[in-house]
Amino acid sequence: MMEEEHEEEGGGEGGGMMRWLITYADLITLLLAFFIVLYAMNRTQQVKFALVAQALAKEFDSNSIVGQGIGPSIITNQSGTHTQKATPQQQQNLQALNRLEMKLQQAIDKAGLAKQVTVSSNVRGVEVSLDATTLFAPGSAALSPGAHALLQELGHVLTTVPNDIEVVGYTDSTPIHTSQFPSNWQLSAMRAANVVYNLAALPGMKPQRLSLAGFGQYHPVASNATVQGRSKNRRVNILVLRQDVAQVAIGNGP
Repeated sequence: MMEEEHEEEGGGEGGGMMRWLITYADLITLLLAFFIVLYAMNRTQQVKFALVAQALAKEFDSNSIVGQGIGPSIITNQSGTHTQKATPQQQQNLQALNRLEMKLQQAIDKAGLAKQVTVSSNVRGVEVSLDATTLFAPGSAALSPGAHALLQELGHVLTTVPNDIEVVGYTDSTPIHTSQFPSNWQLSAMRAANVVYNLAALPGMKPQRLSLAGFGQYHPVASNATVQGRSKNRRVNILVLRQDVAQVAIGNGP
């Protein structure tokens, strides 16, 4: 009887070990199933991405949007530099701005102000930079009689294009603190405002095309340590904006 009891106890311990192994095997099986599901989900996301990419490529009539087409990419070309072909409308706008630049330069040359007024092009449009001493007395935002005549001459040219216009005032670093202008910000902004007011009064000029900004002394183009540098920094810029830039700058977008 004693031996049978010992055998039964030994058999019970063996059964307990088997149950532990079964539980462990079940856990391993569940983990395997879990990772299989994760892998399947990952593959599904890749398929969805491919479908979305194909749909976009079809919409834009180009497979190169995801870098898989044989044509030039709308993001980068083969050399890795950014490229995007201009539309016919964009090309016409650029040609109009080029003609505008030539007309403005002719008007400035006719007025004999080539040394005080410069015309240039940049990524935002055509910019006319006027020496502030040509327009205003020191520390003043009132336009001089000669400034009215100059702005009228430039305004006649500016009315020939529909582009928006941004007028920006700048000063040198010399501090100003008067009852009218507590800082260079106020001075630069008021000078820009008076130029805008003058342009808005011209026949054919739509006021909604105009905007202004005052940057004070914080965007110099030369050193403020010299008289010549400070003279260059005192300026008012009239920027005829490209149409795609104007939508962002003035809020005329859809």
